[in-house]
Amino acid sequence: MPFEEELLAFLKGNRRLLLVGIGSSVRKDDAAGVRVISRLRGKVPKVVGLMNCGTIPENFFSSIKKLAPSYMVFFDAVDMGEEPGFFTFVDENALVAQSVSTHKQSLKIFFNVLRGGLPTAQIRLVGIQPKTTDFGIGLSAPVDKGLRALTEIIINALKERDHEDH
Repeated sequence: MPFEEELLAFLKGNRRLLLVGIGSSVRKDDAAGVRVISRLRGKVPKVVGLMNCGTIPENFFSSIKKLAPSYMVFFDAVDMGEEPGFFTFVDENALVAQSVSTHKQSLKIFFNVLRGGLPTAQIRLVGIQPKTTDFGIGLSAPVDKGLRALTEIIINALKERDHEDH
């Protein structure tokens, strides 16, 4: 199923959505996840929560639990062996106890902890293929282009979701 259709299917009918960015703004394309969130600010309905967790999402557990979202989509740079800027939902079953992202803490473990605190929450991870995670500021051109496409898809999906709800 194409990414747009999978996103729409996931978003359909949910009311408490939280979009979460993960990444380091000083490691070039590792900032992809947090850049998605910054690019969505002011462009999505106010009922959609936006959170930038930087490189330590586990420090935001209590804030996320307090918001009690029913649906969460996390965005992170993930080395999937694809072309830089490629993005897709990452199958959580493919996540290993060790991190597949560029961070030390495993997202699989973090998602399990979140589910312990929010047992009915639906959680998905959108991986964005980095070109480089070397120290430095700014995204590579292919990752920037991928993020422009991704944020446009998200904005349109949320508009379509809201249109279907009314």
